[in-house]
Amino acid sequence: MGSTISKKLTLLFLLSISQLGYSQNIFNISFDINSAPNVSDNVVETQDGYIFTQRADYNGFSHIQAFKIDSLGNFLDSNSIVQSTKALFYGYAGSLQRLTNNEFCQLYNIGPDSVLNLVFFNENLGVIREKKINLGLFPAPGLINQINDSTILVLGQVINSGKWDLILINTDLQGNERWRTIFGVAGKDDKGFAIEYINNKILVSGNSTDLGAHLFEFDITGSLTFDTIYTNYDFGRNVKYHPNYGLYFLVDRKNVGVSQRFPVLLKLNTNYTIEWQKEYFTDVVYTYFQQLTISNQGTITFGGGTIANNLLTGLFFQVNQNGDSIGVKLIDHLANEKSQFHEIRPTSDGGYILAGETKAPTQDSWIVKVNSWGCDELPCTVSMLEQAKTEDGNLNCYPNPSNGLGTVKGSFNNANSNNKIKIFNSLGQLVFSKTIVAKEFEMEVNLPSSGLYLVNLYQRDMVVKSLKWVVK
Repeated sequence: MGSTISKKLTLLFLLSISQLGYSQNIFNISFDINSAPNVSDNVVETQDGYIFTQRADYNGFSHIQAFKIDSLGNFLDSNSIVQSTKALFYGYAGSLQRLTNNEFCQLYNIGPDSVLNLVFFNENLGVIREKKINLGLFPAPGLINQINDSTILVLGQVINSGKWDLILINTDLQGNERWRTIFGVAGKDDKGFAIEYINNKILVSGNSTDLGAHLFEFDITGSLTFDTIYTNYDFGRNVKYHPNYGLYFLVDRKNVGVSQRFPVLLKLNTNYTIEWQKEYFTDVVYTYFQQLTISNQGTITFGGGTIANNLLTGLFFQVNQNGDSIGVKLIDHLANEKSQFHEIRPTSDGGYILAGETKAPTQDSWIVKVNSWGCDELPCTVSMLEQAKTEDGNLNCYPNPSNGLGTVKGSFNNANSNNKIKIFNSLGQLVFSKTIVAKEFEMEVNLPSSGLYLVNLYQRDMVVKSLKWVVK
């Protein structure tokens, strides 16, 4: 399969971070096919490495190609899973999914037509079957999400009375349609960027043009049960739920009168009202995140892009469950090259895999594997400039880096028997925990294993402060 496709590897960082006491491979690679414009919005982990898909146009054809790389970022194989003499469109981040039956499913459409397509392939990149979903309206693809062992939800767009509406489709794992529903705001263009399944409810997040960020709720039969527009925000992106931490909605806001866009994280209550909001990068010209992921330790991680030094640069950003920043990392491929991320997913070794594109000298697909801090090379510097202040507590760990023996010092706003210090290693394992009954505290901590640690300050079982600590 790969023998007929030329590949250019423009840059590779390959590091196993064994000196930090754990193994998290990191790499930074791009792929160029026949100097064609390529872009990847999708990457998923396999048992042996990663598979990503990209769109490329060359030799009079439009291709959707699947690439296979190992866990170190080395190229293994590729295959054109779809090929057309007409333009191919393959959706947003999340339009590729690894299914529980060990198949992979990619959403796309061929324009102009009135069909959404699903192509299913195996880990060897061989096509198993294709399914066509006839709509009767001109579509644009969106994304898919397997919500249980028997159901895939497909989210797309259709032109209806001259405006884009959203369409939600329920299929089995073979791609056979069960039901569909078309929804949106009459007279407005609607876009959808995420599907989340919570307690037999389906949430769709997106945007209604000129109105703001939009959230729709459906029951399992596809009936719309609730929808709300957050008019104070200009763009709705990803919605994500964690059973321990609740529901978060990632949105954008524009500053009126100036060319500026910045992200806002909303914590939502069970009735979808806003519990709190946190704004980030408000002094930067342009910053966006399309997706987020939440770890079992409450770390919320984003991948996207920002205008830095007059260049579009990839951005990795982390906050705790309360929205307080715990680190930001700018990531590029080559110096002075425009680049950005579209998708981010956690990996089994505790790191993250991101997909996106570079812009020079040609537009290439860009796949980056980072460790738990967002590092794609060593030595690595993670900025804390976006650290949000909190009135609930203060925390300091020093020296940082340490040789294993260090001091944790801080204070709580109120003394409480439920106040705690917890320290997690890079794999999310709890390595230290202590209850603090006084408002102020200072203690020595010995962490004999080198590595990266997350120190959390808990007040009444809620994280009020987080710091990262390096042990050499």
